[in-house]
Amino acid sequence: MKTFPEILAPAGDLQKLKLAIAYGADAVYCGLPQFSLRARENSFSLADLKQARKLTTAAGVKMYITFNIYPRSNQLAGLEKALKQIKAIKSDAIILADAGVLYTAKKVLPKMKIHLSVQANTVNAASVKFWYSQGVRRVVVARELSLREIITIKKAVPKMELEMFVHGAICMSYSGRCLLSLYLTNRDANRGVCSQPCRWNYKLMEETREGEFFPIEEDQHGSYILNSKDMCLLPYLREISAAGVSALKIEGRNKSIGYLATILHAYREALENLKAGKKFNPKLMEEFSSTGNRDFTTGFFTGSQQDLQNYSRSAGENPQAFLGIVEKYQAGRILFEVKNRIDVGEEIEILIPRGEILSLKLTEMFDEKMQPIDKAHAGQATKAWLQVPREIPLLSLLRKCQK
Repeated sequence: MKTFPEILAPAGDLQKLKLAIAYGADAVYCGLPQFSLRARENSFSLADLKQARKLTTAAGVKMYITFNIYPRSNQLAGLEKALKQIKAIKSDAIILADAGVLYTAKKVLPKMKIHLSVQANTVNAASVKFWYSQGVRRVVVARELSLREIITIKKAVPKMELEMFVHGAICMSYSGRCLLSLYLTNRDANRGVCSQPCRWNYKLMEETREGEFFPIEEDQHGSYILNSKDMCLLPYLREISAAGVSALKIEGRNKSIGYLATILHAYREALENLKAGKKFNPKLMEEFSSTGNRDFTTGFFTGSQQDLQNYSRSAGENPQAFLGIVEKYQAGRILFEVKNRIDVGEEIEILIPRGEILSLKLTEMFDEKMQPIDKAHAGQATKAWLQVPREIPLLSLLRKCQK
């Protein structure tokens, strides 16, 4: 029987975890901030992890807990305590990178399935064989590998599950090994608090020519010389599946719920089409126009590295297309939490979990007390009602109509 990879989605908090489940994730990854490489904007507590496990178990979704920092010696006691605390949660696996964390995890959680983080920078079959001998049963391969190299590794170590990133931001160094953040801002990328100086605007000046900048800039504002584009491998799911990859990993525990839902919606549909023997639908790529990407690249996957950098801007385009999230349906209306300004008269879309995209013109809108309003934004009306032509499920997203 032909097998297909699971879709593994990021969960930075409980709301994002619920959204990931609704929009088609087969598995989610989340972690405690102090032991995770997403320490900022990561609100998970031990109680949240317990609640997350209840939600994933009820939905038949796997849950992996991240312990993927490179801890210093003064963090080891806290690490061991945290591993003991999650024992009762019985997650499907933990994700780690450091050999010391592996040693501690095997001692505290001897029956736990171990996944090796992309932070370990695994790029060859010999490394995969070594990690298998140490009890690791899934390796997240480095983003720097091509499809051919991934196939070679899988053939050499067929018992090891391979996971790979297919969508999201790319580190300008081997994942997480950059020291720029620690050097410039005293925030350690290897301990979850990278300030992303690779996204900053740099100019080049010779020491004795103060104020005279060399012409490396793309325009008058300078050049983002270290700023990579975002990865997108949506059109390559057939090749990835044929290579024997076990999981398609989406980056973005710090990203918005609008981003997460849109990306998952597209990858779920593409994977279901693949399972049904259908060709890839290139219109799915249009879904990403509202996700604030830095333009897309296939990274190293195709074997060519000629189109990795975005020299003109570090921020994504169109990040305000996300308008709100549906909280209730009642008598032909939806109540939604307002995330960005929305006006009566504009064309909007409703993204439905595991469903179609509904387009409609906004003819009327009401506040929570059912008083008519002509516009709403997060600072004015945190929730609003809309008339809709059919029942809309919870966690559906409202966004500006894609042009």
